[in-house]
Amino acid sequence: MKKTLICFLLLLLTGCTSIPNTPEGFKTRDVQTEHFSVLTWESTQMRSGKTIRFYIEGNGNPTPQQPMALKLAAKDPYINVVAISRPCQYSKNNICKNKEIWTRHQYSPEILNEMQEVIVYYIQKYKAPDVEFIAYDGGAPIAFYLAEKIGRVRKIVTMAGILDIDAYANHNNLPAFVNGQNPIHAVSKISQIPQIHFVGVNDTQTTPAMAERFVSKLQNPRFAHVRLVSDMGHDNWDEVELDY
Repeated sequence: MKKTLICFLLLLLTGCTSIPNTPEGFKTRDVQTEHFSVLTWESTQMRSGKTIRFYIEGNGNPTPQQPMALKLAAKDPYINVVAISRPCQYSKNNICKNKEIWTRHQYSPEILNEMQEVIVYYIQKYKAPDVEFIAYDGGAPIAFYLAEKIGRVRKIVTMAGILDIDAYANHNNLPAFVNGQNPIHAVSKISQIPQIHFVGVNDTQTTPAMAERFVSKLQNPRFAHVRLVSDMGHDNWDEVELDY
């Protein structure tokens, strides 16, 4: 009871760092980047020389209450699957006491480069010829940034994805992101990547209109599709069956 109360109080202040249970068929790994230790979950069946499918976690405080990327990855029958948390999630790193790192600066090049280090680590470890990104919520801008930097991306799939960080901040009355790398400003570089953007019809945070507006700005919109999911809001994407 005491531990639960402490965790609840921490959640109100900075987010509880309790690590979720590792799903069957996965193992955890801390990947050391320049400034962080990023927690990942990789399939125990990982094979060299094959495409890696990365699931990128959404926003948190800094740790999300529900590990959506991990839940989605655990449902995926594909062999080479890795779920990735974000800098300061599930972490007690002193640098994370500066909440600006995981709020207004979370899409700055300095933070996104840390995520790039994680992806490169796995690509090199398993000699992957290419990758796929499945991103939830705030993981979407990261997926597009990584696609632009790393290349050889077969597809990007988002669920309730933040596709325009400026429009998202304005719509949700949030402070503007500092030096944020906005996917909508890189449409010429990402237009050729096949994309599926799943959006809940009832989502008031990342609305269907936002997704449609993003796709309309792509130079080759035939490669990108918005799929509306009825009776869905912003959360619980692990509870629906999606074909991607």
